[in-house]
Amino acid sequence: MTETYVKNYTNTFEIKGEDIEITAPARFDSKTNKIVDDMELDNQAVKMAQDKYRKKYNYVSPNDIKALRQKWNLTQKQLANIIGWSPSTIALYEVGEIPTKSNNRLLKVLIKDPQAMKDFIEESVDREEL
Repeated sequence: MTETYVKNYTNTFEIKGEDIEITAPARFDSKTNKIVDDMELDNQAVKMAQDKYRKKYNYVSPNDIKALRQKWNLTQKQLANIIGWSPSTIALYEVGEIPTKSNNRLLKVLIKDPQAMKDFIEESVDREEL
């Protein structure tokens, strides 16, 4: 079995056409000192890059979206119906995918303005989509 070690490694990830550089733990082969795959550490690095991008451009986080649903006691499917998206879009955003600019704007409005969210819910009820 190959012996490995973990050390910080600076890497660049392309997110929405922009290079985002982060330093995160990565796994290396002890004999060759070359980086080796480690899904857990690799996923952690991607998440760090996504978080850095979100902060830089003021994008909503997965937790923001989950909190919005919880505040209004909605499932992913119900929220998707209310705002006219597919349930898979909500699910992807909640596991870390970065929203499109327009979707981010709408989510920010719904998070900051309870009346807007209430209006969206009422329209969906009127259209019998909930």
